[in-house]
Amino acid sequence: MICPSCGYLLQKLSVTTNSGGKPACAGRFDIDHCGRCGGTWFNPYEINRIPYHEVVNLAKLTVLPKHQLHTTNTHLCPRCRIELSNYHGESIPARVTILRCNKCHGVWATQKALEAFKDKQEDTIKEYKMSKVAFPALSVVFVPALFLALLFFATFVTTLTLQQSQEQRIQATQMMTNLQVKPISPSIVSVTFQTKSPVISIISYGKSTLQMKEKYISATLSSSHQLLLTDLEPNTVYLYKITLKDLAGKTFTSKLGSFITTF
Repeated sequence: MICPSCGYLLQKLSVTTNSGGKPACAGRFDIDHCGRCGGTWFNPYEINRIPYHEVVNLAKLTVLPKHQLHTTNTHLCPRCRIELSNYHGESIPARVTILRCNKCHGVWATQKALEAFKDKQEDTIKEYKMSKVAFPALSVVFVPALFLALLFFATFVTTLTLQQSQEQRIQATQMMTNLQVKPISPSIVSVTFQTKSPVISIISYGKSTLQMKEKYISATLSSSHQLLLTDLEPNTVYLYKITLKDLAGKTFTSKLGSFITTF
């Protein structure tokens, strides 16, 4: 892929992430870095996952030329080759330019913009963790509340599992393969799976069975299914189930599952 800023060939690098500050959430993912101008291309949402120490390592890999680089006024997406647009949001500091592709939603950040973005993100996380409002009497409230939430969740799972049709659950499980539910950020979770035959797929999710929302994963018949749940609360237990509808109109609903969003 070609650098949107200077036209140099991007280099694929593997970086670590300490997303959520938990070993279970840590891992590696690939980015595309320009060793000439220092810019970095991220797939959707991955700019939130890269820790600050990896940003410092990227800066060390950049070898700036002696002469001033020729840059273009038009920045093209290295994947889609369409013009990138300025991306604005509360997490982006003033006077910092982050570019995003409106088609694939990838993000381009210069070295200085990436450092400023991660500085702001680190400060926000520290303020959130130190806030007495966000964490009132942590040792007194948080642990019992979490224990009660898990107990309440376990009771619902046991009751509803017994009530669901055994045959329907088995058929839904047999139809799905490689089901993965992974946290991407504190408020975003990725859901992906494949089916042996084309079906319409719907996910129902919520903090309890009384607060379930429904979203189409695949609104048309498909064998590959993927969705980003983007309206989640951090550090929260969610219940979910997946309903499949085949070409004949028959529906099959999976057993109740769960996931926990990160801090």
